[in-house]
Amino acid sequence: MNLQRGDVVLCRMPMPSTGLQEFKIRPAVIISGNRLNEILDDVMVVPCTSNTSRTLTATQYLIIGEEIAIAGIRIESVIRCESIFTLNKSMILRRLGSLSSETINEVNRCLIQALEL
Repeated sequence: MNLQRGDVVLCRMPMPSTGLQEFKIRPAVIISGNRLNEILDDVMVVPCTSNTSRTLTATQYLIIGEEIAIAGIRIESVIRCESIFTLNKSMILRRLGSLSSETINEVNRCLIQALEL
């Protein structure tokens, strides 16, 4: 599977609340660079959650409107850039869609906040 930065994928995501022993199928955004995605068996991702009831932090971005269809998800979702995971590509079930360049720029801003760069 050819994965690109900004792709939204459906994957088996380890759950921190279970000591990373249990997994949940959920969407995530590929944040690792395209060169690394080509040569490594792993990718870096940030999870998406449909729980939009909490107040957004500077490390989170809400997918709304037309971006929902572009991303390939069904409902408004929050990209959680404070929760970076490295996953083996075998944990990715399929590609759902991709983020627009505007949204990727917003995700970059959130990552900068999360990593204090």
